[in-house]
Amino acid sequence: MSTVELKVKGMTCPHCEMRVRKALEAVEGVESAEADHKAGKATVTLKPGAGVDKQRLVDAVNDTELYTAEA
Repeated sequence: MSTVELKVKGMTCPHCEMRVRKALEAVEGVESAEADHKAGKATVTLKPGAGVDKQRLVDAVNDTELYTAEA
């Protein structure tokens, strides 16, 4: 499995972390995701061979319209 780290702006609490995590885990090929509002980042674990493009992960966070992400 491989991991991808994203910078995420706009998270201020554990509830924000949950929303970002759920948005990322909804992307096909994502095994799991963790978000840390204090560090301003999210770490995504991809399923083996998933071939998930980083931009899809960024878009999933940005589509929440509450947070912004960059790879």
